[in-house]
Amino acid sequence: MATLYTTKYTTKYTNGNALEDNAPTPDTTQCQVVSLTYNERQRNRLAVMLPSGQAVAIVLPRGQCLHQGDVLMAEDGQLLRIEAQPESLMAIRCSSPFELMRVVYHLANRHVRAMLTEAVIYIEPDPVLADLISKLGGTVQTVSEVFEPESGAYAGGHHHGPVDAIDQSMGNIGEQLSIAAHSGNQHHER
Repeated sequence: MATLYTTKYTTKYTNGNALEDNAPTPDTTQCQVVSLTYNERQRNRLAVMLPSGQAVAIVLPRGQCLHQGDVLMAEDGQLLRIEAQPESLMAIRCSSPFELMRVVYHLANRHVRAMLTEAVIYIEPDPVLADLISKLGGTVQTVSEVFEPESGAYAGGHHHGPVDAIDQSMGNIGEQLSIAAHSGNQHHER
């Protein structure tokens, strides 16, 4: 029978941005560990086998995903720590910062998930993109790394709702502009 894990104790993103903590993280010295790929960590419903052979079901509220170091708790108190599994990625390097910026522009234009460092861009393998990158002057090497791509501008969701104190003090102008920008997306001819 599978152990059901439904409570998540968060830690921090690998880039240091704190997540919400729902309680103090329990003592994890005696917990099991499961290694998951990026795509697996994005799911809130997941069935996996632990290295011990134990079946595990992870059922989290909609919209929650898993991060390196998160700890899950089952109803019986068992703990499970999430590890980020290294996976096959394309490491992209360029001979100048301008070429690297140009490659990032073309990847972003295609909404490609990317993990960025100062000198290397990591993306999931794609032969069409590898060809494009080569044509732009970049080099591509296949590597095995943990994939933690940038979360994007709307990480955590993009919604219209209660405004914050600063926006409220300015007559809710930020909320009004956001709503206007999303209503119709009308194009004007010149």
